[in-house]
Amino acid sequence: MSMTKPPSSPRLSLILTLLVAAQFVIVLDFSIVQIALPTMRTELGISLANSQWIVSAYGLTFAGFLLLSGRASDLYGRRRLFGIGLVVFALSSLAGGLAPSEAVLIGARAVQGIGAAIASATGLSLLVVTFPEGRERNRALSVFAAVSSAAFAAGVILGGVLTATLGWRSIFFVNVPIGIMTAVTANRFLVESRGDISQRRLDLPGALSVTAGLSILVYALTNAANEGLLSLQTLAPLALSAVVLAGFVVIEHKSSAPLMPLSFLRRGAVFSANALAILTISAVSAMIFLLTIYLQQIQGYSALSAGFAFLPTALVFLSVGGYLSAKLVTRFGARPVLLVGMTIQAAGFLLLNQLSVETPYLTALLPAMLVVSLGAATSFTAFNIAALSGARKGEEGLASGLINTSTQVGGPIGLAIAVTIVGVVVASLGASVTPAAATVEGFRYAFLGGAVLSGMGIIFASVIRSPRTVVVPKEPILEVPSSLLPSVSEPDISVAMRKILVAVDGSENGERAARTAIGFARDYHAELDVLRVVQSPSAVTPSSPRAGGAGSAILKERYDYAEKEAETYVNSVVSKAKSAGVSVAGGTVIRATGPPANAIVETAKKDGADHIVIGTRGLGASGRLLLGSVSAGVVANSGVTVVVVR
Repeated sequence: MSMTKPPSSPRLSLILTLLVAAQFVIVLDFSIVQIALPTMRTELGISLANSQWIVSAYGLTFAGFLLLSGRASDLYGRRRLFGIGLVVFALSSLAGGLAPSEAVLIGARAVQGIGAAIASATGLSLLVVTFPEGRERNRALSVFAAVSSAAFAAGVILGGVLTATLGWRSIFFVNVPIGIMTAVTANRFLVESRGDISQRRLDLPGALSVTAGLSILVYALTNAANEGLLSLQTLAPLALSAVVLAGFVVIEHKSSAPLMPLSFLRRGAVFSANALAILTISAVSAMIFLLTIYLQQIQGYSALSAGFAFLPTALVFLSVGGYLSAKLVTRFGARPVLLVGMTIQAAGFLLLNQLSVETPYLTALLPAMLVVSLGAATSFTAFNIAALSGARKGEEGLASGLINTSTQVGGPIGLAIAVTIVGVVVASLGASVTPAAATVEGFRYAFLGGAVLSGMGIIFASVIRSPRTVVVPKEPILEVPSSLLPSVSEPDISVAMRKILVAVDGSENGERAARTAIGFARDYHAELDVLRVVQSPSAVTPSSPRAGGAGSAILKERYDYAEKEAETYVNSVVSKAKSAGVSVAGGTVIRATGPPANAIVETAKKDGADHIVIGTRGLGASGRLLLGSVSAGVVANSGVTVVVVR
C-alpha cells in the first residue's frame, strides 16, 4: 500500500518562509511609497492631485485582480501562477525605479498591483494546501497574517530610511532581488497543485465583470477620500460598480462553471468571516491614516518619527497575531476568539475617542493604539482561518482570493468613512474653534465610527458556526455517546470538514459510525470515503510450525468469506451515502497483515482526509495484546481529527 508523505518539518519551514517573504514585500509596497511621495513629486514634477495615484494605482489593480487570480490558481496551477506573479511584481518594480516620468511610474505601479494580486492570492492558497488542517495550518496562517499586518507599519519606517539614505528609487529596487529569488526558490521547492476540477475552463465573463467591478469600486472609494463621499466623482463610479457587480452575480447564477459559485458564500463561516475582514481592516486602516496625520500635523512629528510611533503596534501584531491567536483558535475555535478580539478593538476605539490636541503619546495615545492593535491582531488570524475553512478541495485559491479581496476593499472603505466624518464635523464647527481643534474633534467622531464598526463585527462573530478543533494526540479520543447519534447537524468537531474517511467493520458501532460520517458529510458538504479493513487471521493468531494444510485451508476460506462480506457492507454504506446526497470518493476493502490502525492511517493520508470517523467492535484480548487498540493507534498516528464511536 502506497502512502503520500507530507512535507518534512524543515521543508514546511522553508515553504512558509518563502510565502511569508513574498507577502511581506507585497504589503510593504502599500505604505513604503507614502514617505517618498514628496521627493517623487519634486523630481518628476507630479501635482499634488496626481500624486495620490502613485499609491492608489497599486491598490486598485491589486484588489481588482485578487479573486480572479485565486480562482485561476485552482485551475492552472498554484506554483506556476505564484512564480509568474512574483516575476511580474519584480519587473514592474524595476520599471518603477527607473521611471523617467509620472505616467511611467503610475503605469508601473498598476502592473505591480496585478503581479502582487497574483502572488498574494496564490501564496495564501499554497499555504492552505501545504499545511495540514488544525494546529499546523493555524500556526502558519497566524504567521502569514501577522507578517502581513506588521509589514504595513514596517513600510513606513523602511520607506523613510531608504528615501533618506539611497533616494526614492531604492524603495522599488529593493523588491527586485527579493521577488526574483523567491520565485526561483519557490519553483525549486514548492510542489505544483491545482484543484480537482473536471472542467478546467475559466469563467471569462465572470472574471471580467468582477475584476472591473472591484476596480471601479476601489476607484470610487479612493475618490471619496479626496472629493467627498457624496460628490458626483464618487457616486457615479459607485453606481457603476454596483451595476457591474450585480451583472457578475447574474453571470455566476447562470454559468455552468462559475468563477465563484454563489453557494460558496453560504458555506460554513465564509460570509461572516469576509464581513469581519472588511469591518476590521476598515477600522484599523482609518486609525493608521488619521493618527499619521495627527502625529505630523497636530503634534509636529517628522514623517520618520511618526512611522516609528507605530512600531509598538507592529510588534503586537507579530507577537499576538503570529503566536497567541492561532493557539487560541486551535483551543477554543474561531467564534469566541473573534468575539473577544472585536470587543477589545471596540474598547480601544473608545479610548481613542478621548483624543485631544495635546494628548501625550506614551501615557495616553500609545496605550489606546495598543488596545486596538491587540483586538485586531487577535481577530485577524481568526477570521482568516474561518474564511479558509469553508473551501472544499480545489477551491483553496477561490477562498484565499476572496478573503484577500475583502481585506483590500476594507482599507478604502475605512478611509472614505473616516474622511467623510472628519469633513462633516470640521464643516459644522466652522470658525468657532481653531483648525487644529476642529480637526481633532473630527478625528474623535471618526474613532467613534471605528467603535461602531467593531460592534458590527461582534454581531457577525456571534453568528459564526465554528465548533472547536479537536487536537490530537494529547486528548485524542472524542467520545460520541450513542444516544446522540445520528443527530449530527451541529457537531462540536471541527471548523472545516472537506474529506472524511469512515472506517467501519459491520458491527453496531460501525453502523453508528457510518451514520455519523454520512451526517457530517451531508451537513458540511464534505466528500466521504468508506473503508473496511479485513484482518488476516495470521496477524492475530501467530503461525505455528505444527499447523497442518487443513487448518490453513480453513483460515483461507474464512478470510475469503470475510473479504466478500466486507465488500458487500462497504457497498451498502456507499449506497446509503449517495441516497443522502453525499459526494462519495469511493469504497475500499483493504487486506491487512499488520495492525488495522496502520492501514486506516495510511489510507487517510493517501486520500487527504482531514477527519476520520471510526467505529469498531474491538479486537479480542489476544488481538489487543499483539496489535494494540485500533482507535488509539489511529488517534496517535493520524494527525487529524478523529471521532471514535463506541
